[in-house]
Amino acid sequence: MIRFLTTALLATTIFGSVTPALAEISPQVAAEHNALSAALTARGISLYLDEEDCHTRPVAGFYHGPSKSLVLCNNGSATMTEDNLDTLRHESIHFIQDCANGAIDGHLRTILEPGQARAMLAQSGQDPEWIRRTYESHGAGAHVPFEEEAFGAAAVMPASAIVQAMDIFCPVIP
Repeated sequence: MIRFLTTALLATTIFGSVTPALAEISPQVAAEHNALSAALTARGISLYLDEEDCHTRPVAGFYHGPSKSLVLCNNGSATMTEDNLDTLRHESIHFIQDCANGAIDGHLRTILEPGQARAMLAQSGQDPEWIRRTYESHGAGAHVPFEEEAFGAAAVMPASAIVQAMDIFCPVIP
């Protein structure tokens, strides 16, 4: 089995003390997601697996700017799946949307050109109307543009491209 977290990441608070194994994930994909995790932690984001909030709401994960944390929900399993990696990419886009406004504070800013998110959604076969209906039904209609970007980008961009976007919008400040 390929380990999801590199030795350098194990010294941090990544996913608590759990080192999740990847189920049927190629070495290249695992390495790209390790690099994405490292890029997040280099920018002060703590990564967690199956925190308490995972059990109180039906989500695959979430990014919380004010606490500088990203959580993946995996129902107690130590085996990572393609869905978990998609969620890591999705929530990483939310981090980029957050720091693109100049501060990591939970105030998001769209990062793609107009129409680009919907083009990515179309390319991936996702339905933007489902996203709109889902978020509006939860009283979060204002978040639709951010979710379209995150769903679209996570579906079509490899983790390495998300790291490149992070380097542009959220450079590491020494």
